[in-house]
Amino acid sequence: MVLLKWKTCITAIAFTAISLTASKSALAVSLYSVTDLGNLTGKAYSYATDINDSGEVAINSLDSSFFYSNGSLQKINPLPGDDVLAVTGINNLGQVVGNSIGNTDGDNNIFIYSDGTTQNTGLKGIPYAINNSGEVVGGTTGGGIFPKLAFPYGAAFLYKNGTTTIINSNLNENYVAYGINNLSQVVGIFGYNNQAFLSDNGIITNLSTFPGDKYSQANDINDLGQVVGSSGLTGVNDTRTFLYSSSTGLQDLGRLRPTDLFSTGLGINNLGQVVGFSGTNNNFFAADGNGLRAFLYSDNTLYDLNDLIAPGLDAGITLTAASAINNKGQIVGRGAINGELHAFLLTPTSSVSVAEPTSGVPILSFGAVVILFATFKRKLYFSSATIQQTS
Repeated sequence: MVLLKWKTCITAIAFTAISLTASKSALAVSLYSVTDLGNLTGKAYSYATDINDSGEVAINSLDSSFFYSNGSLQKINPLPGDDVLAVTGINNLGQVVGNSIGNTDGDNNIFIYSDGTTQNTGLKGIPYAINNSGEVVGGTTGGGIFPKLAFPYGAAFLYKNGTTTIINSNLNENYVAYGINNLSQVVGIFGYNNQAFLSDNGIITNLSTFPGDKYSQANDINDLGQVVGSSGLTGVNDTRTFLYSSSTGLQDLGRLRPTDLFSTGLGINNLGQVVGFSGTNNNFFAADGNGLRAFLYSDNTLYDLNDLIAPGLDAGITLTAASAINNKGQIVGRGAINGELHAFLLTPTSSVSVAEPTSGVPILSFGAVVILFATFKRKLYFSSATIQQTS
């Protein structure tokens, strides 16, 4: 299953440790109830990738993908002729973006699922996010609606209503887009040196790295232009999570425990709350948890989400990674239960005073999502990136 191997590769993440102290004052933070979405799927292995403001969730298992809404699941079928699929993002219209793969050609066919229908965009590549305007971003090497064009270095794309725009400022470098907000600002990774970028109205800004680092990557962006991402020396096992804004630059967020070896932020909402995971083992999809803990960054504090479960509402799951948080504070991700990996949904139940942790470490973050595009090797040279194609 090419796509599932790809999913494993992009989550090979590791980190380094730096300590900081936090005050012992109390902050207001929500307690949560847990919904075991994996139990609803009936699968031993499942994970939630994204959630919209209505609480609808995109979910993957080993052999199926699902759309969750109001307590029920709807299975998403691959495109005709394809066998394997995975979903990556969802918007407030309930549109789900993903890719579908056939055993015969092995192509990644990007689709948008809505109201029970899976629509082929005609674009080949990997999508990562969709905003409320239906704009999809991801990475492509060409093909499909680019029949005469190839991007062997990897091109970041923005797709909407049959028109695809290539974001790269230089087609001689690899670009991948991982996030988009409702202002059409796009974030991702680019270049031989692998740097985080922000694209705003065609202007690309290199977000750079923490001092002394050589690698960075941007994973998500909210409507305020705040970006969550990672910085490290190599991007493999020595990275830290950043929170970026144009006014503050890169800020080091911290990590859960002094003993943790890595941590990364994966999603951010319009309140500036960040979710992700922290731990001592970089097996992101380990069914036994492997020391991973899902976290919430809120009010300048990093919380272990397992400590924020309301009494009696934990569903028996150890929350190992949080993928996304909506503007109502609902969080989705994956957790370990009885040796299985289950998708979960957290819903705020109340706001209480919780003592801040006495110590922490700036988050360390991932670098390996770009491994996804290891096949997008540099073979040809293109001098212009102002390319649009209408299907």
